[in-house]
Amino acid sequence: MNRNILISLSGILVLVWLSGCATTQQTGPKPYKMSAQGTVVWEDEYEFAPLPPEWKLLVPEEGGDISFGFMRSDPGGFPSTSVFAYDEEPFGCSPGFEGREKEFFKRFLFNAIVKFEILGKENVKVVGGEGIAVTVEGKDPVKKEKVKAKVVFGKRGERVVGWYVTQWRPMEGAYDLSAFEAFDKFWKSFTFLKKSFYETL
Repeated sequence: MNRNILISLSGILVLVWLSGCATTQQTGPKPYKMSAQGTVVWEDEYEFAPLPPEWKLLVPEEGGDISFGFMRSDPGGFPSTSVFAYDEEPFGCSPGFEGREKEFFKRFLFNAIVKFEILGKENVKVVGGEGIAVTVEGKDPVKKEKVKAKVVFGKRGERVVGWYVTQWRPMEGAYDLSAFEAFDKFWKSFTFLKKSFYETL
């Protein structure tokens, strides 16, 4: 894939495809199964509501930048794409949400030349505990592209984890809120089925 095209796509895709750390082609045993209740069980560690069929699985290889995610090619002009992911180690190291948010947005989509404007921030309940959700928009006036993103920070034990969605559009393109609705259903239904490695130390 052309590097210039990659840089214009979602930052998640940029990071994992440029480094060769993820694929949308699934080979070997699937990392998930469907439960009797109709939920998705991912590697016996996470459980969440199933996604609409147009969302394709984005699987990281060892050393990838996300735990796993999903992508969708959207109608409209380039670079109309939506991606969301779960991340066990979002950018930064602060154990508090406010500090982690600032650290995270210094590196989020760092391959794209956009400056983020915060559209909204709210306290949320996620995986049974406290969290925050931050919605931002960034624009690249040179390439005439824009991106809208929502990032949700929560806790797994004492560690901050994250869920995020990005949606890229040409500057005149309209955002498709159905992607954000699917993302909200994803993180709101998310459950940890066992303790993390760090919680067992």
